[in-house]
Amino acid sequence: MKDTPEYIVVNRVRGEMVTHSASKIHIRHLEPVVSDEPPSRGGEDRGPSPLEYILAALCA
Repeated sequence: MKDTPEYIVVNRVRGEMVTHSASKIHIRHLEPVVSDEPPSRGGEDRGPSPLEYILAALCA
């Protein structure tokens, strides 16, 4: 049995705080995505909320 796995996957994501409720998320070479809260939670509704991104990831 080997001590190290045959394949190693490295994923890197960088988040940039835009406002108190919004973040710009950089993933690989793709265009950044924006996450923000709706106005009812103090945001400006610039994009899906963090929870909505998590739920979308579960659907992918």
